Parts: sequence; C-alpha cells; structure tokens
Amino acid sequence: MADKEKAKEYQEIRRKLTLFQLILTPALLGILIASGWTFGMRQNAVAFAGGSDWGVVAVYFILFSLFFLVFDLPLSFYSGFFLEHQFGLSNQNFSQWLMELLKKTLLSFALSLGLLECLYWIIRVDPAHWWFWSWAAYAFVSYILGKVFPVVIVPLFYKYGRLEDKELETKVLKLASRFEMPVGNVYALNLSKTTKKANAAFMGIGRTKRVVLSDTLIENFTHVEVEVVVAHELGHYKHHDVWRLLSFGLVASLIAFATGFFGMNALASALLLGSTADVAGLPLLFLIFYVVNLILMPLMNGYSRRREWAADIFALKALETPETFISCMEKLGEQNLADPEPPAWYEWFFYDHPSIVKRIEMAKNWKTDIG
Repeated sequence: MADKEKAKEYQEIRRKLTLFQLILTPALLGILIASGWTFGMRQNAVAFAGGSDWGVVAVYFILFSLFFLVFDLPLSFYSGFFLEHQFGLSNQNFSQWLMELLKKTLLSFALSLGLLECLYWIIRVDPAHWWFWSWAAYAFVSYILGKVFPVVIVPLFYKYGRLEDKELETKVLKLASRFEMPVGNVYALNLSKTTKKANAAFMGIGRTKRVVLSDTLIENFTHVEVEVVVAHELGHYKHHDVWRLLSFGLVASLIAFATGFFGMNALASALLLGSTADVAGLPLLFLIFYVVNLILMPLMNGYSRRREWAADIFALKALETPETFISCMEKLGEQNLADPEPPAWYEWFFYDHPSIVKRIEMAKNWKTDIG
C-alpha cells in the first residue's frame, strides 16, 4: 500500500507539472506577441547580423531560446533533479545532471536552429508554397533522424553493450531469431547511469533497427520477464510500428504546416508583420503549431496506445505465459512508480501507452479466454 501511495503522490506531482507546462508554453508565446517583445528581439537581431537573413534568424532564435530558458531551467531542475531524488529514482548528482541537461539543450538548440534556418529559407524562396516544401523537408529529416538516432544520438548520453548474462543472451537471441530479427540487434543500455527506472525500446530504421533493454531492467527482472519485454518489442518489429508511427506523425505535421500557412497569411498583417518571412512572427507560427498539436494529441496518443496493445498481444501469443506478463507489468509499475489508477481523462489525452492496470487486466482476461 505504501508503494502505491508513493506512486500516486509522484504521478500527481507529474500531472500538475505537465498541465502547468501545457499552459506555460502558449502563455509565453502569447506574451512575446502581445507585448511586442518579438519585434524588439528582431530589431536587435538585425542590428547584430546586419543584412544577412541567415544571421538575423540565428540571432533572433538565440534571444528567443534564452527567453524560454529563463522559465524552463527552474522547471527542469525541479522535475528532472529534485523530484527524481525526492522519490528515490535518480542516480545522478547535481553536476552529472547539469552536464546531461547542457548536452541535451545544446543538441536540441543546434537541431532546432538548423530546421528553422531551412524553414525561413524556404519561406523566402517560395512564399506561396512554403508549407508543403517545409513539410517535405521535415519528413526527410524525420526519416534521417529515425535512422541515426540509435547510432548517433543515443551514444552521446548512454553506452550500448551486449548482454553479459550468457544464459539470458541465449534466450533473447533465440527469441529474436524465432521472429526473424537479426540476432545482433539486441543491446543492453546503461540507463542506470541516470535513473533507477526500467525501460526498453524498439528503435531505428533499416540497418539501424534494434531492440534496446536497459540494464535496470536486466538486473531486476527474471529471465522470463525479460523475454516478455523482448517479445513486446519484437511485436513492434513484426508490425512495422516505427514506420506506422512515423507515417501517422507526418500526416499530423502536414496538417500543422498547412494550418500554419493559412494562419500566418490571415494574421500577419494584423500583427504588423512585414510578411510570413519576418522572423518576428516565429512566436505566432509556433503558437499555431502548438494549438494544432494539442488538438491532435489525443488522436496521436490513441493510435500509439493501439500499437502498444498489439505488441502486448503479440508477446502474450508468442510466449503463452500471461502470468509472467502480469508479474512483469507489476514490476515495471513498482520500479517506475507508475500511477496504478491514472484519471481516465489524463490517460486518454496524454498517455502514449495503456496504463499498467489496463495492461494487467488485458492479460488476465487473455488468460481467462485461453482457459
């Protein structure tokens, strides 16, 4: 009971933080627009960069990012360091956490700046069709990131390794081979470097696809429970879920870019923007994207939950040990302090996985169905 109460308290704080950030982001974007600060930032960018369109975008985005960093940094400290230590989930000291945050921030900034420069270049070149070409560029970058994420991005923060437990390795590789996944594509990851939480993932596209198991999972779960997790990830592999989710996300992004195009055309003159290519309009464009994403979020998360259900069913059919699946879910819930009974509205809106309690209930029903 104490563990359940601890999980509920932890997740209640998490929910409040999520809802606060949900309101904070559009509020800050609105402040930049309503106060006229975005025009002051643009003027400073022009003064610093001179006549270079590329330079103006870069300097403006630096100022824009610093504005948000003032608010994001305290929230990141509270949610990523203080709260995780308060509930005994973190393995990092402050300097380690700060270095990880710095790397993530710089990486995110560099990638975002590159995408933003590309966006405004396209707007300048073809203002009548920028939304489509920008979406096409975004789709291409998403595909490339899907390929390089496991082999370039992840190693910046964690290290891959082979399964050291040879008995477990034999079982996992046999399971992977059974479902025609190349046996060299199952890896351990030193997630314990940062957290006590357990996790697993199927990631990558083409030759970079792989099943990744955290060391926190391997060390705390029995062999058969690890096999359940691997079978679930193999379900994603057999169902081509990376491609499914990527395609679904690209449809959503197409809607966002089209809405951004029409929204900017309708509102640019009212906000005294010279044109859509005026970088001072970035907060408005981001606000449009944000609202579209918010509207589509339940649909996207609902689709993701369906794919997770399908992977769970695949694992149950593959191993035919629902009792092991149940014990595995119970351990995951305990180790990650998952909410045993999340509010239905919150799960519907924010969860991209079914809640632990629903996954356990499904396995119990599946056990009953097979007798």
